[in-house]
Amino acid sequence: MGGFGSGRRRVKTPVEDCRVLDAGALQRAKWLRKDFHARGPWAWYDSATGEKTSRVECEVNTKEAAPWLRLQYRFNRTEEDVDYLVRLAMAPLPWGRDRWSFLCPAVGCGRACRKLYLPPGGRYFACRLCYRLTYRSAQKAHKLDGIFRELAAAVGMSPEQVKRLLA
Repeated sequence: MGGFGSGRRRVKTPVEDCRVLDAGALQRAKWLRKDFHARGPWAWYDSATGEKTSRVECEVNTKEAAPWLRLQYRFNRTEEDVDYLVRLAMAPLPWGRDRWSFLCPAVGCGRACRKLYLPPGGRYFACRLCYRLTYRSAQKAHKLDGIFRELAAAVGMSPEQVKRLLA
C-alpha cells in the first residue's frame, strides 16, 4: 500500500495549452534571416475569434557571430518584466536555403529546437522536453491502457494480446 506508482498520476501539460514560439513562423515572417537586425512585437491570436490574446516584444540580431533573439514580456503572476536572450542556430539546407532554430535557454539544456513553449504558469520559454510537455493525441492514445491491463490480468494474457484481440 502506497508503493511506487500508486496514487494519482500527474497529468502532463499538452503543448496545445502553451504559447508557442515557432522558428518556422518567424522565418516565414522574415524575422529570421542572415545579416538582419530588428525589433518589434510578436502576437498570439485566438483561432476562434481572431482576438489578440498576448504578445511578446522581440529583438533579433543575426549580424553577429553568435545570433540571438531577445524576448521581453510581462510575467502575469507577479506583474514583473521578463527579459532574456535565446541563442539562435542556422543550418544550411541542401537546396540553398537556411533553417533557423532556437537553442533552448533552460539551464543545462541548450538543445536545438524549432519551437519553444511557455506553459500556463511558466515564466520562460523552453523546449518541450524541459517542460515535460506532451501532445493531446498521445494522451488519448493511452487512455484505455489501464482497462487493457485489468482485462489481461483477469484472463492471464499480456495487455498487448488483449489489445490485439479487441482490435
